[in-house]
Amino acid sequence: MKMFFTKLNTLGRRFFVLFVVAMAMGAAAPAKDEAKKGSTAFEFNKKDPIYITADWMESDQSKNSIVYKGRVVTVQNDMTMRSEMLTAFYDPDTKQMKQIVAEGKVNATQGNRVATGEKAVFDDKSKTVTLTGNPVMRQGNSQVSGTKVIYFTEQDRSTVEGDKNNRVTAVMFPDEFKGQEQSGGAKSK
Repeated sequence: MKMFFTKLNTLGRRFFVLFVVAMAMGAAAPAKDEAKKGSTAFEFNKKDPIYITADWMESDQSKNSIVYKGRVVTVQNDMTMRSEMLTAFYDPDTKQMKQIVAEGKVNATQGNRVATGEKAVFDDKSKTVTLTGNPVMRQGNSQVSGTKVIYFTEQDRSTVEGDKNNRVTAVMFPDEFKGQEQSGGAKSK
């Protein structure tokens, strides 16, 4: 797959980087001081409880997994994610979540940020969140889309990939980021 990054002027590039980081599953990452207090956006943390409702659930200890099906709604802190199916894989010794896979009409919302796609994979080992299946990330009126989005949670960086049929597309409204920069978000150099 080809990576697409348009040639933007310096100010435009700063807004683009800010936007992609903000939208690609780290949607509007909090200021560094705030990041130390809580989790970044669209990331399950190990501190706050996760509330899940669904039409059906199966726990399979031989596979170290729990599967939820049918109108799945997952809520943690201020993030809500909806999907048709959610599979949680856990470590049999520590009982900690290793990976969470949401599939089918995935819609994650946090404040004015929305991420949609057909599949989202939250991987604790690689510290990534990967969104595929026509992923679209929105913040306010701005949005970015591609064929695959990978957000590296510990590095606070992301990549958006396209392919020969679908290039990365971004629509940004720089004025929407001004308040974020002035309130302590990522700053331009």
